[in-house]
Amino acid sequence: MKSNTANAGTADLHMHSTASDGTLSPSELAACAKKAGLRAAALTDHDTLSGLREFCFACERLGIEPVPGIEIGAKFKCELHIVGLFVDYKNREFAHITEELSKARAKRNYKMIDLLREGGINITAEDILSQKRDGDMNLCGRAHFAAALVKKGYAADTDDAFARYIGRGGPFYAPRKIYPPKETIEIIKNAGGLAIAAHPIFISRVRGELEELFNELKSYGLDGVECYYSTYDDEFSKMCLDICKKLDLAPSGGSDFHGANKPNIPIGAVNGGAAVPYGVVEGLKERLKK
Repeated sequence: MKSNTANAGTADLHMHSTASDGTLSPSELAACAKKAGLRAAALTDHDTLSGLREFCFACERLGIEPVPGIEIGAKFKCELHIVGLFVDYKNREFAHITEELSKARAKRNYKMIDLLREGGINITAEDILSQKRDGDMNLCGRAHFAAALVKKGYAADTDDAFARYIGRGGPFYAPRKIYPPKETIEIIKNAGGLAIAAHPIFISRVRGELEELFNELKSYGLDGVECYYSTYDDEFSKMCLDICKKLDLAPSGGSDFHGANKPNIPIGAVNGGAAVPYGVVEGLKERLKK
């Protein structure tokens, strides 16, 4: 993934802060991006725009190109996430929708606490909030539940917590309000953003299945696919790139950095330690003009 001199530099277009389930504040994340030598960086917190103003300001101060983003779950036959890039976080309608999603997240969180307690697991809202620097149940995710379960000795590590307790389909998992893919994509595009299918490796590794999925999502307005990601190998990355070329979708990518909540994922690192070339950002900007 070498870039030519015209597109010199690297990017990370999928990162999280304390505004959702990361452990660095938006400004700390920008500083970390600077230290990693990134030319462009995107904050893509779950269902919220609350960290974007701070992040964009910090990036600009540090000489990094900020890409305002978001990650939104979509109601589908499997877990499907859509990343929005270059969104207008000052858009009032967009802000209202994300605020409603955050409230729905809080409602789900309290439901999961009830389920855990009914199952004999002594977890309280305070236990969950203690795992988050900026305590707000609207912005807590399952990563905070996992950390609390580990701290209280119910799980060996966060992977164990998800596998045994709170993973999708697990005994204490509770769904939250989410929109179908078509509406999710429309929400992002109505806010001036690009809609990107996030980490499809968690959906399928079969080319035919992914091509069918991307083609369906394209009919709803999908703009691109994460072709670079922290857990990809080069073979899977190349397959995604080939499908994007065939379907006229734009490649994107990022680490899915969460800080201490995913300690094995460094900022800016994809495909086993490589980086997303800045040319990807330029390609996405071209897509915005269409």
